[in-house]
Amino acid sequence: MTGNTKRVAFCTFGCRLNQYDTETMRTLLENEGEFRTVGFREDADIYVVNTCSVTSRADASARKTIRRLAADHPSAQIVVTGCYAQRASEEIAALPGVSVVLGAADRGRIASEVRISEVGEGRIAVSPISEATKFLEVPITEMMDRSRAFVKVQEGCNEKCSFCIVPQTRGASRSREPQRVMAQARELIAGGYPEIVLTGVHVGDYGVDLPAARRLLPELVEAILKLPGLLRFRLSSIEPSTVTDELIDLMAREPRFARHFHIPFQSGSNDVLARMRRRYTVENFDALIDRIRARVPEFGFGTDVICGFPGETDDDFQATFDCLARWPVTYLHPFTYSIRPGSEAEGFADQVAPDVKKRRVTALKRLARDKAELFRTAHLGQEIDVLMEATRRAGELIVGGLTDTYLRVELPEERTELKGMYRVKITAQTDSALLGELV
Repeated sequence: MTGNTKRVAFCTFGCRLNQYDTETMRTLLENEGEFRTVGFREDADIYVVNTCSVTSRADASARKTIRRLAADHPSAQIVVTGCYAQRASEEIAALPGVSVVLGAADRGRIASEVRISEVGEGRIAVSPISEATKFLEVPITEMMDRSRAFVKVQEGCNEKCSFCIVPQTRGASRSREPQRVMAQARELIAGGYPEIVLTGVHVGDYGVDLPAARRLLPELVEAILKLPGLLRFRLSSIEPSTVTDELIDLMAREPRFARHFHIPFQSGSNDVLARMRRRYTVENFDALIDRIRARVPEFGFGTDVICGFPGETDDDFQATFDCLARWPVTYLHPFTYSIRPGSEAEGFADQVAPDVKKRRVTALKRLARDKAELFRTAHLGQEIDVLMEATRRAGELIVGGLTDTYLRVELPEERTELKGMYRVKITAQTDSALLGELV
């Protein structure tokens, strides 16, 4: 520690939205002038754990990390925030070493909360989620260890999916002012981030709570695509009901709009979708994939699936498997259904046996592996534009980046000076990436 400067390390669980929230807290602390960010594996005075609560496994991972921090760094403050913190603040406060539990509506006060908290105090600073009514505006101009910049445009959700507790942990849908989004995007591009990724809980609902009272996402995307210096634009996960023809047409005609959609599917059974309270049918989703494929034939398509939702029969699961097998899925994330306390589905009968859920997830993981390999194989011998970045994996420097279709490409040599977009010829593949050489 230098002078009175305190070292702060961050650990983020879950989605890209959580990554952005971590950047928000990092920026708020660093702007105070008395906090300095260090790597999570370094010694720090404060450890901020940003939790996820999408599954019971996510909860367990957070608890394990908190306990390990308390054991390894007994004199450090441990700040816990995120969805799990909002949902079960008392449970987290009781864990050893926790100094303060910070709610979703309270992240803007992280600096003041850290100052008044003691090591292991277990203080709860969690306001009712109903108080989170405005978008927390923080001028983030740099990201930790990334060449892509995430820009959060929306928070919260007004949907009532029966398996989900996001409305209880993140509040109602609230959008960021368009001029604020554009200002941050300009600053990030000027600061050396050539790719902008828009993120939100329900990004397709952007604008419904603003004075215009309508979905403004296509207009916002079109404005961002006009910014000078932008090399690539990407959308994070978007609900199927909000993927409009305007967005698809923008992707088809604008080369900087990455040909990649991540659209949660969840189930191939209309009965299951109805119990989940999803606002589409399998036929709707099928038609959407056809519309995208007609305009953007080689798009990257990622999706999420829940296995073992209450009442899911073998026939329901087979219908899900058959849809995914025939669609141009390039990667998928199968989740084992996990009861979320406070969700509507918590009280549903016909819970699926754990061994059945496990078997279904295993089948989808095999399908995911085969689909991903097939998509990678189709690129062998091609020349592709790759946005380069240098990252570390198990301590080893990896030079490479992503294609617009969300494929990872790696180069054999350590060329850390490579920044920006490069043309790469694909020569081989591994289990997780393409290998290539500069053209």
